[in-house]
Amino acid sequence: MPRFFFDIHDGEWSRDVEGVECADVVAACYEAKRVLPGMAVDHVPQDGDWHAITVLVTDEDRRPVYTATLSFAGQLLQGGEPT
Repeated sequence: MPRFFFDIHDGEWSRDVEGVECADVVAACYEAKRVLPGMAVDHVPQDGDWHAITVLVTDEDRRPVYTATLSFAGQLLQGGEPT
């Protein structure tokens, strides 16, 4: 089974050195989509009203095959302090 690597950009790049075995590139894309929301849960509340997390999927030869970005943008509409 081929191995894919999931490098994460969350303010700076974090390189995946282990990778994950996936049946094919379609399964690797699905895995990238699946993990992004879970990562955002831990980071959006700590980072104010704007945050983006990007995953870059590469194949065994480190060639890019897919990228996805999940963004959060908030805006306070009335007076007061954001939580």
